[in-house]
Amino acid sequence: MIRTLTIIYTTGTGHTEFVVDTVITALAVSNPDIRVIKQRAEISKPEDLTKSDALILACGTWNTNNVEGMLSPYMHDLLAVRATTEDLKGIPAAVIGLGDERYFFTAKAADRLMEYLSVHNAKVLLPALKIVNDPFDQTKKIQDWAKEFSSALSKLPASIDA
Repeated sequence: MIRTLTIIYTTGTGHTEFVVDTVITALAVSNPDIRVIKQRAEISKPEDLTKSDALILACGTWNTNNVEGMLSPYMHDLLAVRATTEDLKGIPAAVIGLGDERYFFTAKAADRLMEYLSVHNAKVLLPALKIVNDPFDQTKKIQDWAKEFSSALSKLPASIDA
């Protein structure tokens, strides 16, 4: 049974935090027994990726070092520098990636986060939530994804040891 969920995220403009907060609110409705730990990547440690029963990684797409389609510097530092050898041990997980349609690699952060989960042995529960442009008028899309995530969590075997 999934009792705790850690959401590790980065935000520069507040857009990713808005999406994360919307997901948390929706999860409180669909799965009121789950305790959510919301944590910024810049203060996260590698072991924080596996401290809960489930994990969500959330990040906007950045042009880090003038290279388009990258993770934010804080998420990159966590995943590609400090947690390069972390084994996620089958933890149920999902990702949220934001982006801007003005760029060729729109919401590429979602793909990069998904790749990290896959390479590090997480159990990806559903396709990434990709939010393109301002998220404020996409609340229903975010809530629907959160409901799918909650449903996927509820279908996991009760004996899961994440």
